[in-house]
Amino acid sequence: IRDILVPAIRKRFPDKSLVEGEPPEPIATFPAAHPAVGELQIMDDGVEATVVLGKHTHSHFNPYDETLSSAEVAQRVTDSVLVFLTDLFADRVLVWSIPGGGAGGWMLLPADSSRIPATASRFVWSGPVS
Repeated sequence: IRDILVPAIRKRFPDKSLVEGEPPEPIATFPAAHPAVGELQIMDDGVEATVVLGKHTHSHFNPYDETLSSAEVAQRVTDSVLVFLTDLFADRVLVWSIPGGGAGGWMLLPADSSRIPATASRFVWSGPVS
């Protein structure tokens, strides 16, 4: 996945600071746009990519189709991660987490925030939202 995903990220987001790595360390790390949000890390887990956003939440990107070749899995994972990053960097993803840990998630905006616990902190990539 790393060999397909990292070059695609560099091509799609040439203006973003990106630190590359090798598994099992993060294969890509973006510095925080706002300290309350934290950095974004992308892990290559072999059959999927895990995107970790600060201490708030993480998501798994996996086509969950065992009939696909490893090259097809890598391409589908790459496509999905690129769509997510495009929305995230454009502040179209609402990220939430319960202070002190235990729960968090994200949803595309506009979002039905009634599903988010009232005690949750809310963010977009550029910073906190009320």
